[in-house]
Amino acid sequence: MNPKKLLKQFFYTLGSGYMSRLFSVMLTVAIKRELGPSMFADVVLGMAVFMLLSSIREFGLPHALLHFQDQVDEFIGTHFWLNQVLTGLSALFSAVVIWGLYLIYPQTFSWSVVQIVWILSGVNFIRNLSLTSEALLRLEFEFGRIALFYGLSTVAALSCTLFAAWVNWGQWSLVLGGWSTYTQFSLIYVLIFSFAVWMSRPLAWKDLTFDWQWAWCLLNYGRWYWGGWILQMFILWYDKLVIGIVIGEQEVALYENAWWLVQLPTAVISHIIFTYTNTLYSSYQNNHHQLSLFFTRIMGLIFRVSSILALLIIFGAYEVIGLIKDSWLPSAGLIIWFTLYAFLRPLLDEGHGLLWAVGNTRLSTRIISFQAGVALLLVPATATFGGVRGVAVCMGLVAIIGLLGLAGAVKKYAKVDWRLVFLAPSVGLGCSCCLGLSFDALWQDQGWEGLLIRSSLMVLGYIGCLWLLERKIILMTLEQARMILSEKG
Repeated sequence: MNPKKLLKQFFYTLGSGYMSRLFSVMLTVAIKRELGPSMFADVVLGMAVFMLLSSIREFGLPHALLHFQDQVDEFIGTHFWLNQVLTGLSALFSAVVIWGLYLIYPQTFSWSVVQIVWILSGVNFIRNLSLTSEALLRLEFEFGRIALFYGLSTVAALSCTLFAAWVNWGQWSLVLGGWSTYTQFSLIYVLIFSFAVWMSRPLAWKDLTFDWQWAWCLLNYGRWYWGGWILQMFILWYDKLVIGIVIGEQEVALYENAWWLVQLPTAVISHIIFTYTNTLYSSYQNNHHQLSLFFTRIMGLIFRVSSILALLIIFGAYEVIGLIKDSWLPSAGLIIWFTLYAFLRPLLDEGHGLLWAVGNTRLSTRIISFQAGVALLLVPATATFGGVRGVAVCMGLVAIIGLLGLAGAVKKYAKVDWRLVFLAPSVGLGCSCCLGLSFDALWQDQGWEGLLIRSSLMVLGYIGCLWLLERKIILMTLEQARMILSEKG
């Protein structure tokens, strides 16, 4: 692997990723200003049902391609056709199940929810036609291209949503182009992204032969991933499904709005670099020292970036949501109850990504199974007795369980110094929090001026602490990057 190319692709990923995330947040705010919570109710419920049902197709085929990368030429056709069969079967399964739910529980699962699930299932089939090509681009470290396709598709899809909302398409505008991270399941995004990926890395039809031996090998790799993915989708969407059934559809929309904001720290760093880092974990799977070094650095980077953003969101919840629309303001009070989730969620995917890369999908599934068991019991109880606040706290506890399990699981493959991950940023967060509380005590008039000043002070305090505690490491890392980028050839 060429270090210069790796580092350049990392910067391309960050650059395109951050630009698309910035536009995504801005356009999502505009969309939510145009559409009130009532327009999101059926779409969120339909998305939850779709994500839970469609998870049966996920055998981790992109991760399997990376894991068996030395033999990739032998199973490209098998990888492609196996993915289409699994996606088609899951789409059929989703269509039948949602129709049955509509017939049995028509008051909860309306005809609009049924149509939304059907449309999402069809769009997902189109999306997965380019999955093998996308996995090959990752294997070849063409993350700059993938990030560019992602950014352009995201902005185009969200722009279509906003335009459709202006012309009174209502909830169907959200199905057309999505909002926030849900954009990736929308029609416009899928058509643009899938076409761009396919044209960038086309597959020769003559090479797309099916091999039963490789099919069983790929399925055997993915059998534990399959169980883990279903349970992971269960954890991510079960809370919204329970709130919609136990409490009400309006509360689902408000809860999802708060959840969207506390997901921003994950979206800003973890989701941008995950495919990049997961590919490198696969490449380093036989080099314990290199894997340990890289995994520790990435976990530290994720926590340093995501934690301060999570703190800013918690402090500025009312001002940020007030910008959207007054009807969304009740969700601002939920954000403080999401505190644990906001800080820990960005780290979870990375730990599972390492286990998937080294092929230990079984251990990953065990951890997720325990989390799912806790959620299965606690979410309905907390929804009944604690309302949406109780559910938010419950999801934080589920995140703690997952992170503790992963910390023990990765020891076999990577030696992680958790002090390097948590110590310095925790000190910086403490300083930043003190500055924020002091400012709030002195500045009584809450508004955008106060939000900007307070956020600036908190960020400066945080960066100042990191500089004092890690100045040598920061300078050394910058020097290493400069030397790699200045290499010739």
